[in-house]
Amino acid sequence: MADPKKVGIFILLPAPLNPIGAFDAELFKANFHSVISSSSKAKFVAVDLSGIDFVYSDAYNAFMQFHQELLKRKGTFAVIANKESLAKSLKKVGLERFIRIFKNEAEMADYTPVDISKVKIPTVPAVRPVKKVPMVRKKVASSASPIASVPKPKYKTATPPTTPQLVESRLLEVESRLLEVESRLLDKNPLVDETPSSKTPIVIIIVLLLIAAAVVSYFVLK
Repeated sequence: MADPKKVGIFILLPAPLNPIGAFDAELFKANFHSVISSSSKAKFVAVDLSGIDFVYSDAYNAFMQFHQELLKRKGTFAVIANKESLAKSLKKVGLERFIRIFKNEAEMADYTPVDISKVKIPTVPAVRPVKKVPMVRKKVASSASPIASVPKPKYKTATPPTTPQLVESRLLEVESRLLEVESRLLDKNPLVDETPSSKTPIVIIIVLLLIAAAVVSYFVLK
């Protein structure tokens, strides 16, 4: 393994290549762990991928693993990718959200991590509690008079006649008719004396009318 060099706050390691000229992720894992195990102060470690167009998926997994190990030390992992195709592939898989991707060593040297403990968070003034104002309900006088105060019209309803009244009226009606018949019979010939035989029809008629009145009264009172 070539000697690492210091670039800004990062320990920059060279990228090992396999016989076909591709990035050797397994060999780089051994080099990485050798560096961080030799010094507990190694928090920012990077790999120089300059001149490499692509890496395989095992490299992506290794970079994510390095990020998690350095995060425990409050550090981070970074790469130098001067090829646009490699930078796009790293961003496409979402590694830019976890590791730092630089174009060259000068950009890496200018990097300064943000110390969250030194960031001043503006204090929010305490909000005073708002006093609750009791609501006063005003009684609104209604201009319209209530329905209950309107006098109800007085209607005289005819009361139905009771049974005794009805019977009395029927008897009076029958009596008036009897008198009317009697007067007609007497007015036929007032100058001629009536014989006993001529009075017989009158008596029969009166008896029949009285029977009819009794029958009507019976059915009414029943």
